[in-house]
Amino acid sequence: MKIEDGLHLVLSGGAGFDLSDAFDCNVFMIAAGDTWLLFDAGAGRAPDRFAEILAGDGIDPGSVGHLFLTHGHADHSGGAAALRERFGLRTYAGAATAKMVSGGDTAGISLERAIEGGVYPADYRYRACPIDTVVETANPRQFGPVTVEMIETPGHSFDHVSYLVTTPTRRILVGGDALFCGGKVAIQDIYDCNIGAVCSTVRTLAARDFDTLLPGHLNFSLSDARRHADAAMEYVVRFACPPSIIA
Repeated sequence: MKIEDGLHLVLSGGAGFDLSDAFDCNVFMIAAGDTWLLFDAGAGRAPDRFAEILAGDGIDPGSVGHLFLTHGHADHSGGAAALRERFGLRTYAGAATAKMVSGGDTAGISLERAIEGGVYPADYRYRACPIDTVVETANPRQFGPVTVEMIETPGHSFDHVSYLVTTPTRRILVGGDALFCGGKVAIQDIYDCNIGAVCSTVRTLAARDFDTLLPGHLNFSLSDARRHADAAMEYVVRFACPPSIIA
């Protein structure tokens, strides 16, 4: 789904735009010169759907070169192995995510807990994926005219990172599950979800300059997106946690 020149939504499930498999997160692509940068990978239950959507948008699959993961949860990383194999993508993740995803650590990403809770069907199977590059906060990466900076944003999970993507026309926060429109967050009953870290991450993001918010679920925001971080901060400054999208 083309949002504008150089920005596409290519997967999105039931907690988004029903563009692909129901268990997929929002997966965005951003143009960077003659290549495309992919952010998150969906759950991997319908790997052919990605190619179908690219074809519908008139994008050559061979031009998609790089895949960045925000965290290890299956709706964000479960499709990474299939996409890497089929399209020859170079994969990137934070150190903790890289360890779990490359090792197929389903306990680390709370997959068993999620299946028990009915978040995924009982027959869902996770595929480990090699991570080619571990991203670090002190090492922004340049792809033609586009810069990708990793920001550590734990709370929803201990391994969570976000990406500040600076293009010639936008400063985009690819927020994964760290921040959502309306100043909401994502709190779950899993071992590594930490409310104190959630609030610390809100402070981190509210101090950054961005105009566009691309979250892992629900709607996205194309202008004045800092207002969503400011809305979350209204709770944090009162020693409260922002509301969760998970009811």
